[in-house]
Amino acid sequence: MVIILTNSQDATVSYLVSALEKSKVHFLRLDTDKLISKVAISYTSGKPVIKTDNFKYRPEDISVIWYRRPEKLKDNRFDNSSESRYTLAEWAEFIECFFAHVPKTKWINHPSCNSQASRKLEQLTRASSLGLMIPDTLATQEPDDLRAFYKRHDGRLIVKPISIGYIERPGESNDTLIYTNRVESRHLENLTDLTICPTLFQQFIQKQCDVRITVLDTDIHAVAIKASDIPGEQRCDIRRNNMADVAYESITLPESIKTKLMRLMSYYGLRFAAIDMAVSTAGEWYFFEINPNGQWAWLDMSANMNISASFIKSFTGPAIKST
Repeated sequence: MVIILTNSQDATVSYLVSALEKSKVHFLRLDTDKLISKVAISYTSGKPVIKTDNFKYRPEDISVIWYRRPEKLKDNRFDNSSESRYTLAEWAEFIECFFAHVPKTKWINHPSCNSQASRKLEQLTRASSLGLMIPDTLATQEPDDLRAFYKRHDGRLIVKPISIGYIERPGESNDTLIYTNRVESRHLENLTDLTICPTLFQQFIQKQCDVRITVLDTDIHAVAIKASDIPGEQRCDIRRNNMADVAYESITLPESIKTKLMRLMSYYGLRFAAIDMAVSTAGEWYFFEINPNGQWAWLDMSANMNISASFIKSFTGPAIKST
């Protein structure tokens, strides 16, 4: 039995579900924002059970858990009262206790592994230690440090978020996605905001292309992504223009890069990850970041990849053995 832990608005899971159904993979999708009204739970004699749609599931019945995008438990019967918060906390604890009975090797990926692999600055340190090339990086609140860094790289810097890069405001239309941007000399004139918020700066890499690498167990899917700015150079952040004008090309990674990325996956205990790299105009491969729960369905739909087949293989193949 494959368990998919996510939320009811997850389009990536909905995309994969159709492929799972065609392949006759036995799975159960659990949308945590609607879970409480659809399951019954019990624990007796050391055996936790979840019951849904008149079927009972025990931890030993689970072959794989895809930990996709679960949200906090919700239920319309509960308000913001102390009693409701207590009840939701009890539900959350039981659900977590149930899944704590499932060995980490059956997860894609275990939440603890996702957490360990989700710190952008530590990723850079780890990748560099494994031999991957990374851009020269500065995270700082000090204006003088930024000015010196800017001078050292002849003004060729970018700035990007350390965390998620998304500002949520009341009303969805008012939300803001923060892109990677070039730093210009005029930005150094008033750095008051820098003293308030730590900010990540990196050496600007002139790119031939961006490369999105999706890894699932032993399968590696690499796609070169090209999008030009007005001068004809590779765009600083390919996500601009809603990626409507980008070109995709399936590529094969150099063996040395593949080996180092698999070592990075192993270090974090990941079975799945989406990795962002780029090839510079000088032919050098630069590592930017690894997302242990990154998006991938858009590559199947836009770049004619077949990452869904890798999920089906991992869901139905032999269990991954712990090391």
